Amino acid sequence: MNTQFVLGFVSFVCVMFFSAAHAFSQDADGKSSPFEQVRWVGDEPDVFPEVLVGGVWYRPVLLESIEVKRILVMCEQHWPGKMQRRFEEDLVEAVALMGQTLPHRVSLSLIRVSDGERVEFQDVEMSKDNRKAILLGNRGRGDEIPRAYIDRGEAVKDIEEFGARLKDQFAYLHLKGIDLDAELAIVRDGLADRVSTVELASELHRVISLFGDGHASVRSPVERGASLYPPFLLVETEKGIAAILPDRAGFLQEDRPYIRAIDGVSVEQWLDLVQPWIAHGSGQLIRYRGLRALCDIELLRRRLGLNESDVLVCTMAVDHADSEPVDIEVAMIQERPINGQWPRRQTGVIENRIGYLRLGRMDNKLVGHLRDAMNQFRDVDGLVVDVRGNGGGSRGLLIAFAGYLMGHADQPWVANIARFVRSDRFDADHLQSRSMYRQNDERLTQSQRDSIDVFDTTFVPEWDEADGFSQWHYLVLDRTGHEDEYFFSKPIVVLSDAGCFSATDIFLGAMSTHPRVTIMGSASGGGSARSQRFMLGQSLIKVQCASMASLRADGRLYDGRGVEVDIEVLSQPTDFLINGSDTVLDAAVKYIDDLIE
Repeated sequence: MNTQFVLGFVSFVCVMFFSAAHAFSQDADGKSSPFEQVRWVGDEPDVFPEVLVGGVWYRPVLLESIEVKRILVMCEQHWPGKMQRRFEEDLVEAVALMGQTLPHRVSLSLIRVSDGERVEFQDVEMSKDNRKAILLGNRGRGDEIPRAYIDRGEAVKDIEEFGARLKDQFAYLHLKGIDLDAELAIVRDGLADRVSTVELASELHRVISLFGDGHASVRSPVERGASLYPPFLLVETEKGIAAILPDRAGFLQEDRPYIRAIDGVSVEQWLDLVQPWIAHGSGQLIRYRGLRALCDIELLRRRLGLNESDVLVCTMAVDHADSEPVDIEVAMIQERPINGQWPRRQTGVIENRIGYLRLGRMDNKLVGHLRDAMNQFRDVDGLVVDVRGNGGGSRGLLIAFAGYLMGHADQPWVANIARFVRSDRFDADHLQSRSMYRQNDERLTQSQRDSIDVFDTTFVPEWDEADGFSQWHYLVLDRTGHEDEYFFSKPIVVLSDAGCFSATDIFLGAMSTHPRVTIMGSASGGGSARSQRFMLGQSLIKVQCASMASLRADGRLYDGRGVEVDIEVLSQPTDFLINGSDTVLDAAVKYIDDLIE
């Protein structure tokens, strides 16, 4: 935050703010927030928040048409030196001091951190539970400003707190037989007298990655990124890794789409370099995230001890068998290349006979979109549901879609089973937000309980730590009773890839058990967590980890596996270009055509 800008703004707003404070009244509860967590990026005085909404990190732009930058100015003016804490915990009051009120449900305009795409949300609940979660995350923080360096004693305290909190609430602590204390001892023994919070967070992130939790992360509040980036995106295809332009208009080199090496180091070696900092989950998740991590190649060069340069030497090939690849020199760029949502096809009817439902994110607010599409698809010959690249969100779309799969004689079915860690921080309804309940929960109907009883007779979990965990909780799919719901009896193909994660894994896991659904493409990433977040008291490093162990109906874990496909169809390089091909979708259409002939 620019201090001069803050001070210059004070004279303009001071009287209005003071008057508004005495007329403090709004629809939203004064102790609520639309954000599940808040973290801060940048260096003082130019720090800015990133917020968690639906399990995804965003950079906030507007809250109910109010610029977030103005809210930050208000917080600094009214609570000097405490801007970050007050934005996190007293957001409603800060907006009231600006002469405005917040409703119980608000609109948000956000920029997704992972790919830079602008996202608009409507009717996001101002939740007291959200603010409580932020408070828990801030426990022990005081009103300190994040620091780039702390002393060794402070770092040791944070390492001890990190270990204690994982032992209290980390579901996968014992999944892989990792000795947490031994790993933390390595980090502690490597500390200097003056410790960079960025490097400490990096080492703790490396440790938590060992456990295989795809949702786990450790972030420094003052983390610095690269200043130069490669002028391309890397994508996995059937015959190798292709380098495409950030705008997807073409390849880095048109006649040689495949990239073999960068700066004389093979792409596979670069992937090995970043692998320790990626959750040790499924092979496809590691590779998918690794290709995106190579965007920070400037930082990776330092890790390898390579000379810094504003150019890259890329070794390009015609195909995987090319024996004479060519080296080309390309200039680095200042803007980080963004993958964005892909594919970008819109929901509609293909060739007047096959429905195409594109779900780019698992957002409960898209349930209306889903129902409108299903009404449009009443007379089609088959349906393709495309969830490729969908990183997750909520489960409302799965619950709504499952209702269309229920024939007159069909019974409810169990799609997801989980236990959560018993901790004083979690109440008995800890998994309610995942629509998961104990077998005897009154919110389940008798037929749903009966389905659980039948399911339990054959359910065998591949990993079960009953000691220290809750009872089993179940996600049961059933008719929703919505007036637009009907039985869709035609063939259904669901398209998947390694970018499918979290709630999308749950969607795919549920679909994999249905006899009329075929999953096509490539296996999903694999992750299901009910993540919890906390902040380390000295460095203000923020940690996220799984609080539940989550399994498919066949007893296999989501984390470390993902959901396999029934028919594997791998992408071609041109599938990732604007106006290019779509090999997987074409295969799905042909498959449905063959079924209905």
